[in-house]
Amino acid sequence: MILPMARVQLLGPRDRLGGALTFLQAQGVLELRPPAPVRAGERALVERCATAFGVAERVARAEEALRRIERLRARLEGGRGEGEGALPEPGSEALLARLGEVEAALSAIEARRATVAEEGEAIARFSRLVVALAPFAHGLEPRQEPELHGLELRTDPEAIALLRGELRRITGGAFDLTARPLDAERTGVLLVVPRTCGRAVTALLFERGVDEVKLPSACAGKALVDVLLHLTARARTIPVEQAEVEAAWTRLADGLAAPLAASAAATRALLERLRAEDACGATRFAFVVSGYMPAERVPALQAAAARELGDRVTVLARSPEQDEWPEVPVVLRNRRRIRPFERLLALVPLPRYGSTDPTPWLAFFFPLFFGLVLGDVVCGAAGVVVALVLRARGVGGALGRDLTWIALACALSAVGFGILFGEALGEVGAHLGMRPVLLDRRRAFMGFLGVAIAIGAIHVGIGMALGIAGALRSGHRRAAVGRAAKLGLLCAAAVAAATAVDLLPAGALRPALWTGAGLLALAVGTEGPMAALELVLGLGNVLSYARLMALGLASVMLAEVANLVATTLRPVAAGLAIGVLLHVVNFTLGLISPTVAALRLHYVEFFEKFYDEGGAPYRPFALSR
Repeated sequence: MILPMARVQLLGPRDRLGGALTFLQAQGVLELRPPAPVRAGERALVERCATAFGVAERVARAEEALRRIERLRARLEGGRGEGEGALPEPGSEALLARLGEVEAALSAIEARRATVAEEGEAIARFSRLVVALAPFAHGLEPRQEPELHGLELRTDPEAIALLRGELRRITGGAFDLTARPLDAERTGVLLVVPRTCGRAVTALLFERGVDEVKLPSACAGKALVDVLLHLTARARTIPVEQAEVEAAWTRLADGLAAPLAASAAATRALLERLRAEDACGATRFAFVVSGYMPAERVPALQAAAARELGDRVTVLARSPEQDEWPEVPVVLRNRRRIRPFERLLALVPLPRYGSTDPTPWLAFFFPLFFGLVLGDVVCGAAGVVVALVLRARGVGGALGRDLTWIALACALSAVGFGILFGEALGEVGAHLGMRPVLLDRRRAFMGFLGVAIAIGAIHVGIGMALGIAGALRSGHRRAAVGRAAKLGLLCAAAVAAATAVDLLPAGALRPALWTGAGLLALAVGTEGPMAALELVLGLGNVLSYARLMALGLASVMLAEVANLVATTLRPVAAGLAIGVLLHVVNFTLGLISPTVAALRLHYVEFFEKFYDEGGAPYRPFALSR
């Protein structure tokens, strides 16, 4: 059913608007609506709230703070502490200042982490290079202040020869180069050049795209022995520094995880309240907050408002007028076992408020159509097993639970029709002693067609009856009379068809025809000449249900083919394998075809008679989650 809604208004002194919005946001039940527009030249009793002084600046500060908070939370992801204290008030300058301090502290930690990591990596690479090239000595004099450069080159003798030539040109021959293979593809190189030539050598390597193993700046200008001693000492101290940096990061992340999360939620709530003010009305001295909510929750809201806002704020409620129905949000409320079938309405717009919720009819007819097509005990039992296994494993979460419930209902319907038709993998059921209870659809083709069309006539007739009820509920009596006449015409046509196949006495034909003629005249008189065309279309809608017979017949014939292949094809193993494969294909098609057909018959033939789409989903003003 579509839950009855109420039009609710909160009224109070204008200076209490902020508190009222905070209260409504915490309650999370009212969908806000702005004041109704007025015609040109008229003066509205209640106008939209003018933006208060400083609100725009506060919104801008809150938006900036929220962006920075989310960036900080991403950078501090992994913090698990509860934290102490709270950040300053959302939307305040103090919060932005505090966030700036946190960002500076975090940036310093990250910069230190990057520096230490880079130095550790450089030392490790240079140490591996020195070890690979040891023993290492050079012939430069101390007064030249020898400078080390480490390289890892692709093994290429010509490249090393070119490097020697360039170094000779830059240093005038005052250099030393040692090269040894590191592996099958790389060669390690250590260069020693005078300090005065260091920049030129670095520039050369950069221009040639050579990846130089950088030494820490503290090694610049030191002798080889001093460099090695420094690297050894730093190799011991860097892990300690890295641990200290990580501990500092962890302390900061743990201390800010909870405060940042709370501040983000509070800032979002503040932004929503500030933006909600635009949907509020006001007079010179009072505010008015209007919206819609489920009528059943109004007493609880009124009690909470009296308790938290006092007697200066009043909550008024009334049922929406009929001219308001198009804007009233829609909440569907059905029993627990029917509720999963609301998922089938996701493919079409919601029904408009004040119209009919088709979910209970979907819950009955959708499995009925499915079982009528599949109609096999074994396939239905397999569907039951699959649905129960998926449901037990929790596949798909809430959506998965709903879909497996629908699948379970459809599978049980298939089992039931399989018993009525006496089918289990086609004629295998007959060999196991099963006998048709209703009909043998493998042979009684016309009987099966009659069952499908009879069910279609009932389905379409219910849709037309719902359309009559909807027209009366909306006050469209003329339309209700026209729809009732067309329903009567459908019933008269059904009586005439029943007499034609000897289901009713031949004497019923004449009254049915005279009644149909009178109802046709009534339908044309109320709805015009198009009513006659709609009658033809209605009969076409009923005949569309013959597709259920066609799909069901195709399913049972494919099962017969599978059985025939399994029993006649030689060798026996190949016949059995192909037969099983065909049954699997039939089971797969038996899941897809009736689903599509049943949905189409509901959306096109059934909904056309009464469904009034255009409902808006219910989105209450509430705290963000």
